Amino acid sequence: MHGSVNAVRDLVNAAGGPERPGLVATDPPNVVLAVENTREPFSRSGAELITRGVWATPGGEVVLTNVGGSGYDQRWAIDVDGLRVASRWRPSYRESAVAKLLPARQHALNSQVLLHYPALWFAMQQGFAPLHVSIVEVGGVAVLLAGPGGVGKSTLVARALADGSRATCDNLAVCDGTTAYGVAEPLRLLDGTGQRALHGRREQAWTHRVRSLPPELIVVLRRGNQESPELRELTPAAAARRIVAGTYAAGELRRFWSIAALVATATGCGPVHPPIEEIAGRLTTRLPAVELLLGKEPGAGLTELLRRPLAAVRTGRAS
Repeated sequence: MHGSVNAVRDLVNAAGGPERPGLVATDPPNVVLAVENTREPFSRSGAELITRGVWATPGGEVVLTNVGGSGYDQRWAIDVDGLRVASRWRPSYRESAVAKLLPARQHALNSQVLLHYPALWFAMQQGFAPLHVSIVEVGGVAVLLAGPGGVGKSTLVARALADGSRATCDNLAVCDGTTAYGVAEPLRLLDGTGQRALHGRREQAWTHRVRSLPPELIVVLRRGNQESPELRELTPAAAARRIVAGTYAAGELRRFWSIAALVATATGCGPVHPPIEEIAGRLTTRLPAVELLLGKEPGAGLTELLRRPLAAVRTGRAS
C-alpha cells in the first residue's frame, strides 16, 4: 500500500488493522495499491473506449472513472509481477455530498473499491472464487458458515473467537474448492466498539486471525421462528445453491461483478466471471453439509449447536 499517511492508515484499518507477525508474507507483494494525492485525471491518450467510464490504454492498462460510484478514478495495470492499482479521489459534487452525508456508506465503498475488489480480482486469476461465507475452526474442525447477510454469521464467529477458536474471515473469502483464504477486513458487530459501519454495526479489530483454513464441514444458516435451534441434513445440491445464492446476494459484492467483467474485457486477462458455482460444487460434493435453523434467542454457541456433525467429522478423519 502506498500513499499519504492518512490514506495508508485508512487502507490498513479497512483490512482489519495491521497484520500480526505470523501473518506477514515474506514474498514480494503481487497486489500493489496506491492512493495518489492528486485530482488530475489519468491519461487516456490513445485509449480505446470500452464502455461509459472505462478505457483500455495502448500499454495494456485500464482506466476507470468513478469506480462503483465511490468518487475514485483508478488505473489498473497487470504485468508479470501481479496487479498494480492506482486510485485518485475525483468526486463530482454529488459524490462529495453523499460522502459527507453518509460516511458509513462511503467508508464501506472505499474499503471495497480501494482494497477488496483488486484483491478479489487477482485471486480470480489464480483460480479462486469469492464466497460470502465465514470460515471458523470449531472444536478442531474448520466450518464454512453460509447464509444471507444479517442471519447471524458474524455474531457466531465473534462468540467462537471469544471462546478461543480460530477463524480466517467472518464475511468474505476466496476459495478453490479445497482451501479458503479470508479477505482481510474488520469484524462488524452490533456491539462493536470502533468506527460506524452499515446496518447499525461497528467495526472491531481481530484479536487473532489465520490466513487460511481448509473447510471440513458446511453449515448453512437460516433464521427461524421456532424457540430452539434445529439441525437438518442438506443435499450437496441444496448446500451449493445456498452458497451461490448468498454470494450473489451479498451487498459487499454487488459492484464487484461488473468491475471484474470490465477489467477482464479491457485487459484480455483471466475469466470474465468467477467460477462460483464450480467452486461451491467442489466443496459440497466432498464435504458433509447441514442446515442450522436458528431460534428466536441467540442460544448456544457453535460448539454446542454443531456437536453431532463436528463429532462425525472428527470420527471420519480418524478412520
